[in-house]
Amino acid sequence: MSGYSGTDCQIPSVPSSFAPGHGEGLEDKGCGNGTWTSVEQLVTVPVRPFTFTEAPQTITAGGQYGVLEYHGSISKPHRPGEAEFYLLRGVLTENEAAQLLATCSQALSEAIGSGKGRDLDVDGRPRFAVEVAELGVLDGKGSALRPLVETVLLPLVRQKYGQTAALSSACFRRFVPEERRFIPPHQEYDSFAVMTIALQESASYTGGFFLQGSGKAFVDRKFLQLGRGDLCIFQYDLCHGVDVQEGSHLELVLHFKDSPQAVADGSCPWYSKMVEVGDPDGLFGHALSLVKKDFPAAKEFVEKACEQDHVEALYTAAEWFWDSPFGLEESQNSSASVELWRRAAELGHCRSRSRLGSLLMQGVPGRLQQDIWEGKRLLRLAFEQDDPDAAFHLGQALLQDGDRDGVTKLLAACAKGHPRACFQVAELYREGQFQFPKDLRQSVRYTKWAAHQGDAQALSNLGHLLINGMGVVKDEAKAVRLFRHAAKLGAAEGMLNYGLALLRGSGGVKVDYQEALEWAQKSAALGHSLAHQQLSTFFNAAKNPNPPARCVPSSMQELCSLGVKELRDLLRLEGIDFSDCIEKSDLLARAALHLPGVTEPWDAAPEHTMLLEPKRINKEILRQRGQLPSQGCQGNGKSGADRDPTALDGAIKQGATSSGTQRSEVIPGLSQAEKLPEVFELAD
Repeated sequence: MSGYSGTDCQIPSVPSSFAPGHGEGLEDKGCGNGTWTSVEQLVTVPVRPFTFTEAPQTITAGGQYGVLEYHGSISKPHRPGEAEFYLLRGVLTENEAAQLLATCSQALSEAIGSGKGRDLDVDGRPRFAVEVAELGVLDGKGSALRPLVETVLLPLVRQKYGQTAALSSACFRRFVPEERRFIPPHQEYDSFAVMTIALQESASYTGGFFLQGSGKAFVDRKFLQLGRGDLCIFQYDLCHGVDVQEGSHLELVLHFKDSPQAVADGSCPWYSKMVEVGDPDGLFGHALSLVKKDFPAAKEFVEKACEQDHVEALYTAAEWFWDSPFGLEESQNSSASVELWRRAAELGHCRSRSRLGSLLMQGVPGRLQQDIWEGKRLLRLAFEQDDPDAAFHLGQALLQDGDRDGVTKLLAACAKGHPRACFQVAELYREGQFQFPKDLRQSVRYTKWAAHQGDAQALSNLGHLLINGMGVVKDEAKAVRLFRHAAKLGAAEGMLNYGLALLRGSGGVKVDYQEALEWAQKSAALGHSLAHQQLSTFFNAAKNPNPPARCVPSSMQELCSLGVKELRDLLRLEGIDFSDCIEKSDLLARAALHLPGVTEPWDAAPEHTMLLEPKRINKEILRQRGQLPSQGCQGNGKSGADRDPTALDGAIKQGATSSGTQRSEVIPGLSQAEKLPEVFELAD
């Protein structure tokens, strides 16, 4: 295999003092066996349930009688006042929740399996969600939701916040192992009201939906234990997020505006009165509603909010000065950005500390001078506020200094699904660095996790593993598709590997010398040394005409005209598994899935099985994690003493232990002559 290429995320070599048998042991990390702690053993934010101070009321919601309604409030971070919310138990019946879960899960799985459902969330990472309603209109996926919205959900919102409220959008999202695990605390400024509906029992996951009244995550983060059919209603000023530490959590999120007209034109008129009195929340919310329509006006309102030290406005203004959302170079002002980030960081804003700290660690020529000490200080503060980006950048910096504590930071970010951290942990397992055991199975698992979130280098590495059968069943067709994804996302290794596949027709791809040369040149332009060495091969091939293309059927009619042997040969050449096909109809159905125009599968997506009966873990573990419910108004109308603690918070320890063993398709009939050469390389 060829040498590994250096990148900006290259893991430094291990100093001799850290090699096994040298220096201090790792017992202080809770690892008596001399290896690093696993993700499951990391110290995480305690799962403390929110305690309601008021007794619940019994209300009627739609056709449901005796629904328990809890009313709570929590402080607004970084500013005075409290945000209110309502928790309602058992609003949806078991049948209604099951029907929604079945319909939406199928739609989301199909979307994710084809590379969709990845619109960016508040932290800039894939949402893994599918829209079931847009502009207030429910589509086919939301057919089971329509009667519930009309008779139950919308009347509840109107009862709380005004009779003119209207549904704006609805999405179904999931938090499962090797996918989304964490959404940082944030506010829904573009929604007048928000409703979150849990579609699984609280025993199927640990953590979940949380509220946070300050930047102190380890002190002020409180979780709402939402069972199947329970829902939480709140407005734009509630700071909330999701942290699924174990198991799987699926939920439906509905957004409402204060009138049908606001839904139609995408405005936020409820901020108008707040803007008139100079309220910073209103100024900032109004500015966000104007960004796409009138950016200069939006910037003016954000600056007014900044004058009152609104931390989110400070952070947003800094981002706009640093990199204008519309590419207006005249709007860029690096010194203003740094000044605004510093002010927000002084006020305790987590994202500002993380953003400025990461920039200071590396420095930006001509814009920001490097300051490693200050960068580390800010990153440590953000890490203590449970920020995954800060954990990753701090871990990187510590590793480069030879400080093994950097691994702990990387693992903390990895536990929350940070894609770059997952990629780095995969490399640590592959190389066996920093006293990590060489564990190809774990390396494959974290590589898949990062690739599933669209990390370009991880996609290329996963393709390398598949094309060589390292820790997985060999599959050239999948590998080439992954190389193509990585190349389009800008990975130099992916560009070279995809170019080699086009050069040789590997994995069933059509040979194209000219396109192969283009990808090789792009890889070389990014400084890839092996691409420079291989350029002559690509140039020589491009001088010759392309070989005649294989005749591939383009319609179902053409497929039906083929015999059984011809169908098998076609599937084999395309790199498609047909080992489970018995009849000709089975072969036809399999081949039809790969006709031109059919959605291409997202090969990095792991398989997830719906767990109906969650496993339960030891009560002592729950007690140590602070998850046993306190006495009081929690549960479905029962006190803490009446409920079974293991049934309330039993966790599925699947998140980081079993998901590494994914099934891969077996490709029969691949000869050694069809194997790609060893020039397919791995990102480092």
